[in-house]
Amino acid sequence: MSDDPIFTAVLDSLLDCLAFFELCDDETLHPDVAVRQLDEAAARLSGLEPDDRARLAAAISARANSFRPPYRQFVEDVPEAFGLLDEDD
Repeated sequence: MSDDPIFTAVLDSLLDCLAFFELCDDETLHPDVAVRQLDEAAARLSGLEPDDRARLAAAISARANSFRPPYRQFVEDVPEAFGLLDEDD
């Protein structure tokens, strides 16, 4: 996990946005818009180089406990759901 406060702030902001798209109700945001945004994020993140994906997955796992439920469970699932883990992980 990085001790860089900018990295941590950007990572937490990304996770907040992803959790919002996943967990908001249909009256707040049309489900198709949410799915499109989550799919685009997954494509970008899973397209990182393997070492970068592993670094990001570790950073996300380290930050998960800083989120309150139900966001915490979502954040814990992000590395797998967004293609950051290798098939062997």
